Amino acid sequence: MRYADAPEQEAWRQEVRRFVRRHVTPALRAELRARGNEGEGPLARAFHGQLFDKGWWGIGWPKEFGGLGKSAVDQYIFIEEMEAAGAPGMRLSITSVAPTIRRVGTDAQKQRWLQPILRGEIEFAIGYSEPDAGTDLAALKTRAVLDGDEWVVNGQKIWNTGAHTATHNWLAVRTEPDAPKHKGISLLIVPMDRPGITVQGLETWSGIRTNAVFFEDVRVPRDHLIGERGNGFYYVMMALDFERITLGSTGLLRRLLEELKAFVRRTVRDGRPLGAVPWVRRALADLEMRVEVGRQLGLLNAWLIDQGIVPTKEGSMAKVYVTELNAHLASVGMEILGLAGQLAPDDPAAPLHGRLQWLYTTAPMQRFGGGTNEIQRCIIAQRGLGLPRK
Repeated sequence: MRYADAPEQEAWRQEVRRFVRRHVTPALRAELRARGNEGEGPLARAFHGQLFDKGWWGIGWPKEFGGLGKSAVDQYIFIEEMEAAGAPGMRLSITSVAPTIRRVGTDAQKQRWLQPILRGEIEFAIGYSEPDAGTDLAALKTRAVLDGDEWVVNGQKIWNTGAHTATHNWLAVRTEPDAPKHKGISLLIVPMDRPGITVQGLETWSGIRTNAVFFEDVRVPRDHLIGERGNGFYYVMMALDFERITLGSTGLLRRLLEELKAFVRRTVRDGRPLGAVPWVRRALADLEMRVEVGRQLGLLNAWLIDQGIVPTKEGSMAKVYVTELNAHLASVGMEILGLAGQLAPDDPAAPLHGRLQWLYTTAPMQRFGGGTNEIQRCIIAQRGLGLPRK
């Protein structure tokens, strides 16, 4: 693979940078800080609308589905530059759900769902985990029973982030109760306006909302089941592989590291430039190295996709490395900032707008989102290195 941008990739990077310089305003960044960086405010929605109008949500989509037909590396560059600018992030509807539909959905399903996703008319929450089925997803109990031309869904999902604003839920359900547990699961698209759905908010440490969602006799059209009945567990694994690639982007870390370096350059502490303190210099050099390693892992994943390979091992490697680097960079950064570095984003005295404190409080959620890091290490060992399960 190439480790430096080709001329056309550099041109694309500069085009994205010009766009974000014009449209990622201080007001937009302030809105994201105030709302926990969930991207649900009016300015964030307007920003997303501009991306929909440019067709940039479909960067890596084939042109026959309305995309730009660019490479996965181009999409990675886009995500990296958006994060580095502090822009609202790409949604899982684009980065995880749509690629899975493109690979396993019928032609009719591709026609039905992909264009509305690309236009921003449909937004998915991801309904995998349950109170007794998280790491062991195959133990899920939410049932879908076919009744004529409709599925009837009963059960509960947890950590269903975005369910309070999403139009649809990408739901893993058990359709074959007598089959082996990995082979009795299907993927169902559930409109969130159906009767029988209750959404209960759950507040996280960082202030980001997630949800518990309850389904009671929720009726869903038969053709909303994606791909083949009973193969949903394997489709979920595919969707998670795509999700982990986005989780492995280092654009946000690069931006925060640049802000931290600027703080060190301009700060004098106890009559001495902070940049002259040996441990601070070593810490920044170490962070620079770690962020670059994470970036190269992300590029490797994108390059593998361009070769037609689903990067299972490599996606898990990037997810583990970058989500754990989030916590490390935040911890080291707050130590450099001093006691004020522990102030939250809503405190006017917080250095760097409290973003390192925010990153520290979101890090635990990132480590288990998309599959816990402990399970990712098992995937690397078993699928990547061919080691036995026990």
